[in-house]
Amino acid sequence: MKKESLKNNIATLQKLRDAYHSQLDAGDREELDNILKQLIKLAQSERDNIPLGELSIRVLLIIEIIVRLVTNLTDLMK
Repeated sequence: MKKESLKNNIATLQKLRDAYHSQLDAGDREELDNILKQLIKLAQSERDNIPLGELSIRVLLIIEIIVRLVTNLTDLMK
């Protein structure tokens, strides 16, 4: 992943964390914070093209959890 794209993705994940932090359970919050720390560390590296490997799957799983949470909250409000 290009470094600039990675920085944009980090910013998006931080916004998601800020918006839904209180609705996530402790394990999910810890996983999201851990993922963000690892992504920030990778973004600070000297490389321009950064391989994400397993971390990309973990990012997708945490996004799935947040989307499911938002969907459930929306359904409850109807």
